[in-house]
Amino acid sequence: MITTGIILAAGRGKRMQSNLPKPLHKVTGLALVDHTVRIMRIVGIQDITIVVSPALEEALDSHQGLLSGVKIVVQSNELGTADAMISARSSVGKCDSVVVAPVDMVLITTEILSELIAVHNSSNALATVMGARVEDPTGLGRIRLDNSGNPERVVEDHELNDDLVESNLVNTAWYCFSNSWVWDQLDSVAPATETGEMYLPRVIEYAHKTAQSRVVISEDSEVGMGVNDRIELAKVEAVMRRRINYTHMANGVSLKDPANTYIDIDVEIGRDTSIGPGSHIGIRSKLGSNVVIGPNTQIIASNISDDAVVDGARIHESFIGKGVYVGANSLIRNGAEVHANAKVGNLAEIKNSVIGVGSSVSHFSYLGDATVGAKVNIGAGTVTCNYDGKGKHETVIEHHAMIGSSTMIVAPVNIGVGAKTGAGSVVRNDVPAGDTVAGVPAKSIKFKNKK
Repeated sequence: MITTGIILAAGRGKRMQSNLPKPLHKVTGLALVDHTVRIMRIVGIQDITIVVSPALEEALDSHQGLLSGVKIVVQSNELGTADAMISARSSVGKCDSVVVAPVDMVLITTEILSELIAVHNSSNALATVMGARVEDPTGLGRIRLDNSGNPERVVEDHELNDDLVESNLVNTAWYCFSNSWVWDQLDSVAPATETGEMYLPRVIEYAHKTAQSRVVISEDSEVGMGVNDRIELAKVEAVMRRRINYTHMANGVSLKDPANTYIDIDVEIGRDTSIGPGSHIGIRSKLGSNVVIGPNTQIIASNISDDAVVDGARIHESFIGKGVYVGANSLIRNGAEVHANAKVGNLAEIKNSVIGVGSSVSHFSYLGDATVGAKVNIGAGTVTCNYDGKGKHETVIEHHAMIGSSTMIVAPVNIGVGAKTGAGSVVRNDVPAGDTVAGVPAKSIKFKNKK
């Protein structure tokens, strides 16, 4: 059975009180629209169309997410969810079933979505709706079931009669339709008297008339949580973060204070890694085994290798090798690489640089656009002066060099194998292998000492 997907993301989201379209607001590092695409892809739906508003179409030009290979169509006028789905008609290829989803119900699990598709296909239903039993159904549409337990219709909140006011079975707005049937039914949906909009749930009534409507119900109230404003956005994020944390703990990761540990979606973490409270592990990050993450660490889109220790530092889009130590309040960024068994002290910054195996960068140092070899010692307060006001320049410090504290290296400079600089030196010229320089500007003192 071939299943395609349609995501309805054309709503204004006025209650978000934001210049950013609601589908692009993020939860655990991913935009809402990316979450919905991700869920569909996990269950095997690869042919996906997103229906967007003109404003969202424009905003997607600069969006970096999971939308590669997804088709985008625009709903020009706000005429309701049925009209939004009609907008996607020409983009849907040959398939048996169509899964339709709202952009803001991202707590749907892959298990319940798989069940929705399986029930729809196995029962030869024309329309299957996903419901959830929630603690507070206020403001949500309810699903009316017939005596056989099949959905008779979806009743919007403002249409509720007394018999459904107390019902907690709400519509998640996730559906599965027969592709050969649903499009003709959409053409029959009349605009609602109150709003003039055409509501997609009306087709459930058409399927029920031929006894071919089905429902899949989740007893997890969180599945029925959507996002209409920033308060609900925060609640959904809290649920998702709790789920993420529990999954990692179940897989052998220690979280010292789960309620105050923030791990984004799809982060990989190895066994026996420990993460301190207040830490943020951002999307596209990978942590190995036996890693120690100290309190208040921030890691974004970075790879932390086995046995490393990152103690209250910030690592952005960088690589930390096996057994590396990074001290408190240091910043590693812009594609920096710190290789095995190296050490970075407190309050250091490393930008777009490579630190070789077993090297040490001491406290208060800044290395930018630098290549540092193996077993190099960088004294505290060392700075690579890589910017001349017009462009950036590179520094190369070769193996076994020793850089004295508070050395200023005015790039471009090459410091050779085993070379040394005295404390407080200002190095403006290349230093040959094995030489020792000191002073302002730094000059060779090796020959003078020998004499």
